[in-house]
Amino acid sequence: MTSDDATEPPPSPRPSGALPAPFPPPAGRSAARPDPAALAVPPDAGVPTRVALLAVLTAACLELVRASGPLLDRWFTVGTVDAAVAAVVTFAGAGVVAGLLLLVTGRADGAPDGRTVLVGAVLLSVLRLVVQWLTPTPADGTEHLGLAFDVLGLATVTTALAVLTLVVAHVAATPGTVVSRRETAQTVTVLRALVPGGWPGGARQAALGLLLGCSLAVSVQMVLATWDAVWRTGWVGWEVTVVLVVVLMLAARGLVAGPAGPALPVGRPRRLWAVGPFVGLATIVAANPAFAASQSGVALGVAGFVLVGALTAGAWLLLRPDAWHGSVRVAAAVLLVGATVGAMWLDDWGALVALAVFDVAVGIVLTGALSSRRTAPPGIPRATGAVAVAGLGAGAPLLLYYLDYDVPLPVDNAWVVVAGAVVLALTGLRRRTPRGANGTGPSATAGSEPREPVPARVNAVRLLLLPPLVLALVGLAPSGTTTHGADVPARSASDELTLVDWNLHYEVSPFTAVDLEGIAARIEAEHPDVVTLQEVERGWVLGGGVDAATWLAHRLGMTVEFAPAADRQFGNAILARSALTDVAVHPLPYGAGPQHRSALSATLTTAGGTRVRVTSVHLQHRDTNTPTRLAEVRALLAAEPPRGPALLAGDLNATPGSPEVALLEGAGWRSAVDAVGDEGALTSTSTDPTERIDWVFGHGVTFVAAQVPTGPRQSDHLPVVVRLRTGG
Repeated sequence: MTSDDATEPPPSPRPSGALPAPFPPPAGRSAARPDPAALAVPPDAGVPTRVALLAVLTAACLELVRASGPLLDRWFTVGTVDAAVAAVVTFAGAGVVAGLLLLVTGRADGAPDGRTVLVGAVLLSVLRLVVQWLTPTPADGTEHLGLAFDVLGLATVTTALAVLTLVVAHVAATPGTVVSRRETAQTVTVLRALVPGGWPGGARQAALGLLLGCSLAVSVQMVLATWDAVWRTGWVGWEVTVVLVVVLMLAARGLVAGPAGPALPVGRPRRLWAVGPFVGLATIVAANPAFAASQSGVALGVAGFVLVGALTAGAWLLLRPDAWHGSVRVAAAVLLVGATVGAMWLDDWGALVALAVFDVAVGIVLTGALSSRRTAPPGIPRATGAVAVAGLGAGAPLLLYYLDYDVPLPVDNAWVVVAGAVVLALTGLRRRTPRGANGTGPSATAGSEPREPVPARVNAVRLLLLPPLVLALVGLAPSGTTTHGADVPARSASDELTLVDWNLHYEVSPFTAVDLEGIAARIEAEHPDVVTLQEVERGWVLGGGVDAATWLAHRLGMTVEFAPAADRQFGNAILARSALTDVAVHPLPYGAGPQHRSALSATLTTAGGTRVRVTSVHLQHRDTNTPTRLAEVRALLAAEPPRGPALLAGDLNATPGSPEVALLEGAGWRSAVDAVGDEGALTSTSTDPTERIDWVFGHGVTFVAAQVPTGPRQSDHLPVVVRLRTGG
């Protein structure tokens, strides 16, 4: 494969920012002298503004796409088909929003200009501020806002995808030389011919902005310990949101009101829909620090910093002035797919290295995807379709990947992510050779790659690499954790223990909120020695991409152990104020599915030296799956037979008198609630409890008290709180 620029003759040397005169007229037209003021504008003018705008917009869009998971969870509770319809409308609706923005700003040709970008930025900023204002918190009585927040939130996701795609179209199709609106069409054509792409080419500017946006998104998540601002009702959430909106508006306004005005739109790049798969992959894996940490087993802070470093390295590669040779683009595409395979199936550091390779290579792939010597066919309908396909490209991997946990796919759902990487890689390889002998003329427009020396003023773009790195360093502290027994005593404070068991529903409340502080405060109020949790997520987009295990351990000052179940981002956890030893993960039989389940066991030592075995377990959830649950109980009893003091807690999806409970009781386990609590206490659902499916069993212990608090609404389950003594 040869580079598209291979057919172009080398440019004649000239000072950076200068254009030779006189201008040769295009064929069939008389010469027209351009405005001298426009010629004084350096070829790289406006590049930092365009890249900064796209970076901030990308970070905002990724936050909102992560938020789509909890927002769509409300529809999953209604039905899988309802959730699928809501998801398709949300993501495909980006095309409708884009069409309206183009129509309102008078872009009948479908090519967004600076005014389109500004109007889109204003609309997104207003919606984002309203969403922040409406964010519900079950603890403060705002749960009635849940449905309104859900609908508005999904509309904001739709708008973010539309605006991001239009801005990518505008930047990728912008010639490197800024042309004032005062210039004639003839002058525009001449400038395109003289500076085919400027520096960096529009495609590289777009790719650079997308990579920097991913880097910024990861670093902000690190500072917030992965609990996004959109779910925070306090000053931190407002502070992050306001800063994001202000920077977005300043960059959008700067694009329109620069010294030479915005660059004239020169069409829309082909394969614009490639933005969609990139956003989907970035959300699930490439810009997801919680995924990187849980997939590799590396601490969250370290994993996040590696991602930021890799994205920065990928952005740095895009600053080189020469066009990529075809072999480089092929190698980048192969690395992209191979790295995705490694990220999904490798363990330990191998997975993290694979993610880093992905982040370095993806910028080259994006440059090739957005580079085109022929613009897309004009017209708002065509532009609307392109943005709609981009939106679906972002949503399809998310929908299919997580749908597998309720309606299993015929293949491992990791192949959904790999398929997305293959699609993106192929778009980066399909780059058309320019028409004509030297690639100049009217066809040499959108996204053309440069071959000019780097102008001095472009050094300002390099400064944009620094903020994510600085934020990532700041974020190392809040992304820390006391995992694996560091900084906790070897023994508990006394021989009397308090245990809290809670199914967190991946931290999403029935009122569409991710209230980690509410969860932590509820647990903290019980002063527990040990906490058993189920449905804990570490990077699941359905839960907002939070690393809940790390966040809760850091917030509560407890050690934490996590066991994967459905995948390495979803499972069970045990937290304790003292060390946990002899940790074991027990995979349970899959049976009729639809999810893989597991149990997590660890040993806690009391103040008097008594060793208590603690197990957190979650059994299959469907009513018809009793045979599967019985098989899981038998497997658990074989792996962790009750010997000495022991506690078994979790969501059994089984009610009192069921065969599953009878099997456990026959093995010597005794229910805490049945022994010393209210047998009528119900745990599910938290908004209208109708059944008791969450249990705490003991063996070789004496229960003192057991209760089910009725106030918490941070999950669809209520917690179970038990106090006990060892012995007896």
